[in-house]
Amino acid sequence: FRELYMHHVSPTLFGVNGDYDSAKIVVMGIPFDSAATGVPGARYAPRRIREVSVELETFHPATGLDVEFADVFDAGDLPLVTCVDSLVRVVGRVVEEVYNSGKRIISLGGDHFVSYPVISTVARKTGRLGVLVFDAHMDLRDEYPFDCRYSHATVFRRLLEENSNIEVAYFRPRGWSKEEYLYAKENKRVQVLGDEAEVDDWFRRAENVYVTIDIDAVDPSFAPGTGTPEPFGLYPDTVRRIIEETFPRYSQKIRGLDIVEVNPLVDVNDVTSRLAAKLLMYALVGLLPYLG
Repeated sequence: FRELYMHHVSPTLFGVNGDYDSAKIVVMGIPFDSAATGVPGARYAPRRIREVSVELETFHPATGLDVEFADVFDAGDLPLVTCVDSLVRVVGRVVEEVYNSGKRIISLGGDHFVSYPVISTVARKTGRLGVLVFDAHMDLRDEYPFDCRYSHATVFRRLLEENSNIEVAYFRPRGWSKEEYLYAKENKRVQVLGDEAEVDDWFRRAENVYVTIDIDAVDPSFAPGTGTPEPFGLYPDTVRRIIEETFPRYSQKIRGLDIVEVNPLVDVNDVTSRLAAKLLMYALVGLLPYLG
């Protein structure tokens, strides 16, 4: 009874019960939304994504992999912090430990600023790091809101400024400020990819890759549960297809993945949390059989 009860109140992603030492991938939740400028509530996403994930079917016929029994360790959530400095210190230490053990890391946000300490740490451990961004927005502002240099709207500006080995490629962003447009146009380490063939070519040329998925990249009709929805977004199947087709080919290059900006407080029937979980399932299917 105790095992069933604990599983109910604190499920792991897809109910996985892997061992840390043997796991190829480590999952961690980062319940942080203090850098959000829209509707708060993304701190509740890691738990809710896990809760709905155990209600989804987890078998992938094409590979024969059942994610529920995959070699994945879910480390749970990091402690709740509300201070950016604390977030950077805590997440940085954990990511460094996981990376040093030779494992890949999947993070569940949280607002998009949670990617900052993860990517910063991975960048210190690699040579060139290509960051593939699915996002409605560029997150390249210098300050947003007023006098704030570290928020979910500035994350890639700070990463590019502070890490000379990082290159950022966006897949079909659609929410631009003039400041961001000009910055992206003038910065040779920023690309915008327009179709799936360009994504594949980018993967092929990259040395190391980190993938970050802001759920607002998907059209809000499919993903209403997010703090800053932007009309005219991607179809979920487009994101799934890119994951399913590119991850197996380039799995050895992929160092980490996160999915961020899910906000259960404004979701409708958990459709956004379920979409996030399903995309994570395809990511695991695209990585696990090919990591050796």
